[in-house]
Amino acid sequence: MGKFVIGVDYGTDSARAILVDAFSGEILAGKTAAYPRWAEGKFCDAAKAQFRQHPKDYLEVLETILKGVIGACPEPENIVSISIDTTASTPCFADRTLTPLALKPGFEEDPSAMFILWKDHTAMAESVEINTLCDTKGYPYTCHSGGVYSAENYWSKVLHIVRTAPQVAENAYCAIECCDWISAVLSGCNDMESFRPGHCCLGAKWMWAEEWGGFPPESFFDELDPRLNRLALPKENFGCDKPAGTLCAEWAAKLGLPETVRIGVGNIDSYSGAVGGGVRYKTIILNLGTSSCYMAVMPKEIYGSKVLPGVFAQVDGSILPGQVGFEVGLSAFGDVYAWVKNFLSWPLRKLDPERAAEIEGTMIADLSEAAAALPEREDAPLATDYLNGRRSPFGDNSLTGTLEGLRLSTSAPEVFRAFVEATCFATKAVMDHLEKGGVEIGRYVAVGGVAQKSPFVMQMLSDVLGKEIEVSSAKDSCALGAAVHAAVIAGLYPSVEAAEDALCPPTSRKYTPGESSVLSKRYARYLTLAGL
Repeated sequence: MGKFVIGVDYGTDSARAILVDAFSGEILAGKTAAYPRWAEGKFCDAAKAQFRQHPKDYLEVLETILKGVIGACPEPENIVSISIDTTASTPCFADRTLTPLALKPGFEEDPSAMFILWKDHTAMAESVEINTLCDTKGYPYTCHSGGVYSAENYWSKVLHIVRTAPQVAENAYCAIECCDWISAVLSGCNDMESFRPGHCCLGAKWMWAEEWGGFPPESFFDELDPRLNRLALPKENFGCDKPAGTLCAEWAAKLGLPETVRIGVGNIDSYSGAVGGGVRYKTIILNLGTSSCYMAVMPKEIYGSKVLPGVFAQVDGSILPGQVGFEVGLSAFGDVYAWVKNFLSWPLRKLDPERAAEIEGTMIADLSEAAAALPEREDAPLATDYLNGRRSPFGDNSLTGTLEGLRLSTSAPEVFRAFVEATCFATKAVMDHLEKGGVEIGRYVAVGGVAQKSPFVMQMLSDVLGKEIEVSSAKDSCALGAAVHAAVIAGLYPSVEAAEDALCPPTSRKYTPGESSVLSKRYARYLTLAGL
């Protein structure tokens, strides 16, 4: 008799589920579904950095992807657990039953009542206000976010909605994180008393820390805006190696599963991807997607209690239990390449919209091939990658991308190469910062769509870092990380590390660095241009 677990990963554009044999690690089925309203561009305004997602999108794809993998299971009665990860911080204002307000009459079309996606930067002014208050008053509450609290984080977004959409805030009981809400939906949790939110999100995005007794005191929030203290906060939080509950009757009936199926505490997608990539002490996971998240751990007994300024998050137990977890990365990685593609595609869409999609489908691959063939030139165009601000080191959401050194002879492949270099140079700046801060890195493992699909980017990254980079053979590392946690909460493995050993596949290929004095000189110029 087999045992099966399901890992669910909510990404920026779509969600996916995988069905995993909990003993062999074989992935028996996978199902992906795009968010229908998001795909239509609803509730978003890129010019304002507003990116919102409707909770109906999440519910609809959840049913689709779970039914898709359950239907492929040879023994669905032996599915024992489901764990979930989502983007973060992606909060939504909700009522006393933890129901997002966008699901209630009067708020169905209100973007402020929807989930505020991780990359939404409408709260930049609020993040500056939070940082200024902490800096001027000497409050420690930003220390676990590198000394800079981002517009991507929970309290910035919540404060922004309180200020700009009082009709939403006045009707809300709390603001709930996406990953916690999905777990609550599946487990049937509809009250704050039995709610089991994840330690990962609260520690990395919500300013929760043991050293100041949980959340900052009410007096701190009073100084920002007293209305923040009207929102209910969870009393406890839990690691992703713990269950949030069991499958509720409603979803058991929908899915044809027993109510004994355990539901895991929700996780952040990049943290889950680190587990799916086999994160360990001295092994850093490079999660390369629309943005990039670089995840490392250090044993607490080695790293101690010091806090590293300039990281995006540093939280004990956030990635692996008992270890200090570090999150750094770039606010835009694959999104930078997509911007180049979209920029070049504008005339195509105007002149021949029917052929535009076909041409766009191979454009990045074609640009990569042409860029790889270019000779190295120290005076080639040079870019910075901050098209969505800087996440680390020392986050600054107000920064914008730049491109210098353009000539009449500059070609599209040269511009593309400049932006690929920029994302790689930014990554090196992050790695240098970690290592200067005492984070030990001996092995680089890449996961995510860019790692799987772009040899040109991966070779450039290896050359710039001067390090060998292994690529995980896991195609859906975030969903796999969720499956690893699902196996642990089912009691099939004694620890996350033991489940990783059993379920995470080996790496599939390696990129070996070449030597380039030109890249070294261009990196030095990049640091100056980026102000690092």
